[in-house]
Amino acid sequence: MQCPKCRRENPEGTEFCIRCHTPLRFACPACGHVQDHGGKCDQCGVDFAKYAAMLVFQAKEGAQEKRRRAREKASLARQILLLPLTGGLSLLRYVLSRFRE
Repeated sequence: MQCPKCRRENPEGTEFCIRCHTPLRFACPACGHVQDHGGKCDQCGVDFAKYAAMLVFQAKEGAQEKRRRAREKASLARQILLLPLTGGLSLLRYVLSRFRE
């Protein structure tokens, strides 16, 4: 197998070039099909770059949702702690604002 970058001949089945360490075998992130070129999977047609970008986008959305839930829990805990000081008015206002959303 010849390296596309440095043109060195490598043993068959090698994952990286012996000289320049360029990947020689690419695994599709969606189906796991192994091929000798990147870009688009020959078996399922998934574009590697678009698939990776989609995974990053999903991870960002998941992290934002997790932070939003943590803020809501902290806000509720703060209202419960303020209950003796405000006589329940702030908790009532918080509950009413949550029902309006």
